[in-house]
Amino acid sequence: MFKAASFKPAYLVLALPLAASACGQSGAPTKSDIQQVVTAKMEQANKDASDNSLGLLKGPYDVNNFAVTGADCTPKENGIYTCAVTAQSKGGTNTATLSFKKTNGVWTLVTN
Repeated sequence: MFKAASFKPAYLVLALPLAASACGQSGAPTKSDIQQVVTAKMEQANKDASDNSLGLLKGPYDVNNFAVTGADCTPKENGIYTCAVTAQSKGGTNTATLSFKKTNGVWTLVTN
């Protein structure tokens, strides 16, 4: 019969890869993550415009015709990633540099 103490190293060996894989999940935001953050900002701006115009205007952004098509992110300090984001809309293709940080498991736009 095995002693309970003899299983501790086995638990440690199994726990280390799991801990390492959990750390790896905090990498740069994906195109999908960026799409979600930017779309939420656009929707909020549309809501603000509608509220400010007493409902007479829908807002300036066509969220349904907007897609993030590329993202090249570089890690900075404090968990912030600076990304060259390329997006396509009815107005054409544009690239902008945006910064993101994951807070409480959610990606957010960082403005300076």
